[in-house]
Amino acid sequence: MKDYFEQTVEKTMRLIAIDSVQSAPCPASPFGEGVAKCLDFVCETAKEMGMSVNNEKGYYCTCDIGEGETFGILGHIDVVPYDDDWSANPLGEIRNNTIFGRGILDDKGPMMCCLHAVGQLLEEGYRPNCKIRFIFGGNEESGWQCIEHYNQTDIMPARGFSPDGDFPVINCEKGLVGYEIFIDAPSRLISLNGGSRVNIVMAKCSCEIDGVLGESKNKDVKIQIKDGRTYVTAYGKPAHASTPDKGDNAFWKLLEYLSDELGGEYTVLRDMLCHNDGSGANVKLSDEKSGALTFNVGVADTNTKSGKLRLLIDIRHPVTYTKEEILERLKKSLNTQDARVRNFHDPLYLEKDNPLVQKLLAAYNGVTGENLSPITIGGGTYARALKCGVAFGPLFPGMESTIHQKDERVSIEDFRKMYEIYYHAIKKLLFT
Repeated sequence: MKDYFEQTVEKTMRLIAIDSVQSAPCPASPFGEGVAKCLDFVCETAKEMGMSVNNEKGYYCTCDIGEGETFGILGHIDVVPYDDDWSANPLGEIRNNTIFGRGILDDKGPMMCCLHAVGQLLEEGYRPNCKIRFIFGGNEESGWQCIEHYNQTDIMPARGFSPDGDFPVINCEKGLVGYEIFIDAPSRLISLNGGSRVNIVMAKCSCEIDGVLGESKNKDVKIQIKDGRTYVTAYGKPAHASTPDKGDNAFWKLLEYLSDELGGEYTVLRDMLCHNDGSGANVKLSDEKSGALTFNVGVADTNTKSGKLRLLIDIRHPVTYTKEEILERLKKSLNTQDARVRNFHDPLYLEKDNPLVQKLLAAYNGVTGENLSPITIGGGTYARALKCGVAFGPLFPGMESTIHQKDERVSIEDFRKMYEIYYHAIKKLLFT
């Protein structure tokens, strides 16, 4: 019998080699040529295992095996952007027993592990006790249009999991909301531009100020003076917005510099916006079920006809609060009525004793020898699309997360352990 883990590595590297950052629509996919190629590659791989496949106009693809009630395994093949600051090839490289590449953890690698685990079980002679459906989405990072389209064209499985979070098993995901807020631009600000995605901690932010300001004491803040104007560029460290404390927000550094130089309105903005817990904007909230709110200004710019400063703020809120309640708090604290919910995913919560939670937990603990309990995250996964769904891996407890960061990576040892966990979980749940 073929070595399915080795084949998983080989196929994953081929999938990572396809740049699937969302790009201009093309005939094969509304999300760009890279997404289209990834969906085609996944379909070809699943067909080799005897699965029936469907590429739905480049929005998503499904790969099915078995009959009866449908159990879904949901993930995505689109990825967030990467830059030139990697020490390895972002389109895939194995070095020092470590796999590097955008998507190796989020979400190409774990989805390929699950797919090949099913292939191995089929080759070993096991038979599915239900219909297993893989759903590979093409737009998870940029709006979930793939899932919206799926719900318009097909029936979502009632149960399932998404390998797009953390081990041991996630029974609770906080509410995930992107807010768009316009506020009066502070005096002397000519222009400002920072960030690329609301769900990424801002890595760079620049502005133009009327007048001559002083040098910065922070080495990450660069100053240029030209024609009586000051050009400021601040550099930070990107991270996933669900864990903003792991990043270093360039917008904060910019505001801190401007506050030191100009005070006034800039100090007010700094005090309101430069807190990961939302305390400056009166949204420092928490509950017993899901923990504390997180707050990230992911995009800030003045590139609007209104002449105002636009903020895109990512908030992951406790399950006992609502997005509407938080919006009203933001309007009041930021002194504006020009604010709206731009995108959202409602919270997910399953009781810890739910059978799906317990079976997945047993598979994880069985492979690792640990005795862990379900956890809560601020990330948003496709598990929210299911009536009874959870996120299951791929990050191990204590493992450094490089998701949405430079040098996204996983050791070969951890990737093999990940594969074994998915193999045993799928066998316990879905095969006889």
